[in-house]
Amino acid sequence: MKPVDVQLEQARAERERSHSAEEATGARREGTALCLSGGGYRAALFHLGALLRLHDTGWLEQVRLFSSVSGGSIVSAWLATRFMAGRSGPAESFADWCRRVDFRAEVVEPFRAFAGDDIRTWPVLSTLPLNWVWPSRRVRKLEHAFARHLGQAALPDLPEEPSFVFCASDLTFGVNWEFSRQRVGDYMAGYLREPRRIRLARAVAASSSFPPLFGPVRFPARAGDFSGGKYRGKDGGDLRAHIDLTDGGVYDNLAMEPALKHHRTVLVSDAGAPFEFETRRWFLKRLLRYTNVIGNQARALRKRHFHACRAHGAFDGVIWGLIGPFGEGDAGERGAGYLEQFVSETIGRVRTDLDRFLDPEFEVLVNHGYFMCGHGLDSRPGTRPPQGLGGWRWPYPAMADPDRVRHALRDSHARILHTRWFRGR
Repeated sequence: MKPVDVQLEQARAERERSHSAEEATGARREGTALCLSGGGYRAALFHLGALLRLHDTGWLEQVRLFSSVSGGSIVSAWLATRFMAGRSGPAESFADWCRRVDFRAEVVEPFRAFAGDDIRTWPVLSTLPLNWVWPSRRVRKLEHAFARHLGQAALPDLPEEPSFVFCASDLTFGVNWEFSRQRVGDYMAGYLREPRRIRLARAVAASSSFPPLFGPVRFPARAGDFSGGKYRGKDGGDLRAHIDLTDGGVYDNLAMEPALKHHRTVLVSDAGAPFEFETRRWFLKRLLRYTNVIGNQARALRKRHFHACRAHGAFDGVIWGLIGPFGEGDAGERGAGYLEQFVSETIGRVRTDLDRFLDPEFEVLVNHGYFMCGHGLDSRPGTRPPQGLGGWRWPYPAMADPDRVRHALRDSHARILHTRWFRGR
């Protein structure tokens, strides 16, 4: 093993020991964190429904940290820009804004145009010949597409509270990289000494540059730009000058790392694709299957760690996802969401992508996120809503009928050979 590898492993082991001790004891914990997973527009829309439910139940105003990756970063950045644009003044707190805002009209509905914008196809096709040797051009196009909807806001413009953290994966050191108002960097490379005016759109692009379609993103820096990094090798300057960033889901698709150490309540919205059981597959799918199995195991280990820490009293919280937990009894008869088998067969097949999502897809995924978040909150005494809703309601009741949804989502699994380009909104 090279000396550099020894130092990296020693630093990682030291960090894991300290984190495990602090997470087990629950020391210095306060506030609520919300973690939003990756999964392209599918995840963004599912999380949007969860945010609506959290707003309706009074939970959203209590959140002090939004940690996100990939598709989760898209909707988290959208929420941040909506808050900054909609508050009455710099003195208005996030909690006060949540109490008075018409969340559906000012946050949910305007996102329909965002999700209807295909920000994948043109960047990919226009850079197809050069992407493997010059990936920055494609990522720059992705950044410009995000800027159309997020504007020119930069990380220093984000509110002091709550904290918005956008996670990417540092391919150089193999750890979680953070973009936030408070800091930019990771524990191995260190954090920037001086704040930079990094556009919010750039942070989201780095967080959602799904490989190998996008990225990696080269972060321009010198060794002297960082402080506090754990890596002390002689080649540290060269490594820090060549930091490549990719989709945050490569390292932690649940975006939990920034949240588990310091927060008393941790809520996790997981819109990752369900793991399918397969037997027959052609060559390329067989290669992809290897990475899918590795990713599924990594996500399972993070969830196991979450539940173990919660069981030991380190924090309280809950995880909800595309396929659970469901409420007790027949959800369809109670009017509390889609049936479990229907979700598995229909909604669970919706693609992970950044191409155009149609209105029916938008409404179904917001519906589903709304109900899954509600069932998750109801499943644990410590996360039950602080204020009641007086029953369940469909955000979009027109898309409550399973047959209509099944017909509307008939092409939602397809990424290339589909009819969405020729169908109306």
